[in-house]
Amino acid sequence: MGNLKSIERSSKRALMRAMGKIIRTQKLSPEEILRRHPERILIIRQHNQMGDMVLAIPALRAVKESFPRSEVGIVTSTINRDVMLNNPYVDHLFVYEKQRVHSLPGFVMAIRRKRFDLVIVLNTVSFSFTSAVLALLSGAKIRVGSSSLPFGSEIGGSFYHLELPLPGEAELREMSETEHNLYPLRMLGISTNDLSPLLVPSLESEVWAQDFSSECWRSDQLKLVVHPGAGKKENIWAPEKFAAVVNRLNSVRPVGLVVVSGPRDAKPVAAFLQNVSVPGKVLEARSIGDVAAVMKKSDLVICNDTGTMHVACAAGARTLGVFGPTDPKRWAPRSPNLCTIQAPEKRLDLLTWEMVFEKALEALQLVSRTQYDL
Repeated sequence: MGNLKSIERSSKRALMRAMGKIIRTQKLSPEEILRRHPERILIIRQHNQMGDMVLAIPALRAVKESFPRSEVGIVTSTINRDVMLNNPYVDHLFVYEKQRVHSLPGFVMAIRRKRFDLVIVLNTVSFSFTSAVLALLSGAKIRVGSSSLPFGSEIGGSFYHLELPLPGEAELREMSETEHNLYPLRMLGISTNDLSPLLVPSLESEVWAQDFSSECWRSDQLKLVVHPGAGKKENIWAPEKFAAVVNRLNSVRPVGLVVVSGPRDAKPVAAFLQNVSVPGKVLEARSIGDVAAVMKKSDLVICNDTGTMHVACAAGARTLGVFGPTDPKRWAPRSPNLCTIQAPEKRLDLLTWEMVFEKALEALQLVSRTQYDL
């Protein structure tokens, strides 16, 4: 697998260099682009990371606020389709299915039929050759994207009419990833004062969640959702400690428990269930919209730094995020509903269940200072 990835990267670099020699793009200033008053704008953000997609939502809000009469489309990955469904800042959703190469011609034609005036490639942590090619294939009259220079390449200048700046290392150290997504857009006068994420479950998801939650929670219970897994192993706090937090909360007030289990979560969920003394209902094999609608109805979601945390915050759920090696100042969503706790020395093995329990009490008091006698 490693050799295949290496070959793929080498092939992309070679193709990128070849295309860079062929493509010649006229440079435009921000003022020249804005004078054309783009009415149809396409944003390309086709990477798989769910948390990163949620962190980019304020940038979509900024585009819509800056061009309120425009139609905005977005290219996203299969995994993030449900994150973007029903989003009020997006008028057209295009799902890029990387593994289904045969679907590419139809996908490109669907985009070209919209006749976009402007395409924005929104990448911040690396230069995406795939995104640059999709921008070229979109047929948009003007192509802009983040500069490739910070990533050691001049290829962006071949693809884009305007390369957008990225912050330097010192500036980035003091910046949240939400602000990082907005940084390049400010060259075009695109900004917003609202940095909060937003995910809108469908009516069908809301109805399903109402039925599901009525099976899990009584009105006198602390309605708790726990996700003990994570996509990255290094972000997983010990499931036994998650269980200890729930057991202690249950001694304060009876807990109604829902356990979120994703495709990679079998082991941490099994370990959690073996150690928790509270009967729990496992929520698995449902859409992101369904999971978001359930979390919205809870009193508290406790989870690791993973996509579930971002989805919970975007849905408006009160959330406690457990951080280990990653910095919440950089990677946590800017949500008023989020409390975070960082492991001492960024080592999750040093984070005790008592520390997280105390933070959970703090988060619950933010829900209501009188609802629970804590």
